[in-house]
Amino acid sequence: MGAAVLAAAGCTREKAQIITSDADLTAALRTARTLAKGAEALGYGDIAQDHLTHVETLERLLLPNVVSEEEAAAPADAAALAEAESTGSREAADSCLATESDYAVVLGEIAASRAAHAAVLA
Repeated sequence: MGAAVLAAAGCTREKAQIITSDADLTAALRTARTLAKGAEALGYGDIAQDHLTHVETLERLLLPNVVSEEEAAAPADAAALAEAESTGSREAADSCLATESDYAVVLGEIAASRAAHAAVLA
C-alpha cells in the first residue's frame, strides 16, 4: 500500500502504477486548486504553496487522467478561507478513512495540512 504511494509520488525508483481514476483524489485535487487560489488572492503565499504542492502530487497520481479546472469561487476573506480549509480537511480525512485505494496516506497528509492551515487562520 505505502510503496505504491511513494512510487507514484516519485520517492522510489519503482515505476508508478497508473490508475484509471480515483474519485477521492479527484475531489482532493479540485479542493486543493480552490484553496490555493483563495490563499494566493488573500496574500497567504505559504499556504497557497502548500496547496500547489498537493495539486502537483495529485495530478501526478491521477495520470494519465487530466482533471479539468472548475470555476469554484475562492474564499473572500480569512474567515471564509479558514472555514474552507476546515471543510476541506474533513473531506480529505473522511476520504482517507473510507478509501479502498492505496492513497490513504496521501489523503491523510492533505487532511492534516488543511487542518493546520485552518488553525493558523482562525
